[in-house]
Amino acid sequence: MRALGYLFLFCVSITSAFGAEKEAFVKIGKESVWVRHKAATRGASTVVLLNGLTYATRHWAPFASAIERLNPDLGIVRYDMRGMGKTLLEGKLPVNYAIPHTDQVTHLKAILDILGLKRVHLVGLSYGGGIGLAFAQTHPRMVDKLILMAPFTEALESQDASIKKQIAWTRTTFPFNPASDDELYDYFLRQTIYTTYPSAEPGILENPYKLEAVFRMVQGIRKFKAAEFLANIPSGSVHLMVANQDQYIPQPVMDRFWAALPKAARASRINISYSEHKIPEAIPAFAAAWVIETLNNNALSGGKVFSGNAQGFEARSGTLRINLPRP
Repeated sequence: MRALGYLFLFCVSITSAFGAEKEAFVKIGKESVWVRHKAATRGASTVVLLNGLTYATRHWAPFASAIERLNPDLGIVRYDMRGMGKTLLEGKLPVNYAIPHTDQVTHLKAILDILGLKRVHLVGLSYGGGIGLAFAQTHPRMVDKLILMAPFTEALESQDASIKKQIAWTRTTFPFNPASDDELYDYFLRQTIYTTYPSAEPGILENPYKLEAVFRMVQGIRKFKAAEFLANIPSGSVHLMVANQDQYIPQPVMDRFWAALPKAARASRINISYSEHKIPEAIPAFAAAWVIETLNNNALSGGKVFSGNAQGFEARSGTLRINLPRP
């Protein structure tokens, strides 16, 4: 491994049926980032799992285990971004600092440099999908496949509209309020997250700092519009996974993203039945099988659109039918 000005603070090795895996806090500048790495063997490639907004590395466990059963040689990197999991608790508390999405991209680049990984497959869920898109735009030569599971591509429409109505009401009711629109937006965004997110995802209350960290991450990515940052996405790299029962991102949002994506960048899209937003948790075995298929099957190219049956472990696009292996 290359140091490059960074440092592993300590390292724990885990031995499983699939080989040794290392866990460590990695020092990046003044911050410590929790990284878990199973090195590739026999010349295989590596997938990097990018957390959803409320995720930590542990939430990928069922999906990662299924990946390992399907291809034991494949390398796997999991890590807790700034504001997540062990990285959050190891860092500065309380969370009174900004978490711009561009900093997450910088950290990912640093981690790949430390591990000596020059080209990887990115698998991103929701917020992690947005980070994956931003990384691929900034460092296209480091990305082979970009597998996006219900990715964040624009601000949540209903939430955004509600907050803008509150800003308009404030301007009418308190015309001399000195706050800028951005300051008011962040004020109402924090209120929305604190009052509604815990009922949707109780796990957000697992420690006293996570709720504020989630607000800071949403604040840091809310202006990111994927459609404006697609020029450098590597050709034939994007595999989009859409959950038909997604409770957070309406399918028209995914349709807009797919339409905005340059045709040259499109590899495949799959609309999956029997899955909600958190695809790696809802259908870990099917999701893992499809990810392996995207890495191995050259027919998944040219922007083909599939219908996926998570219970039957099959995908169809016109007359093309793919039966997926069960891990």
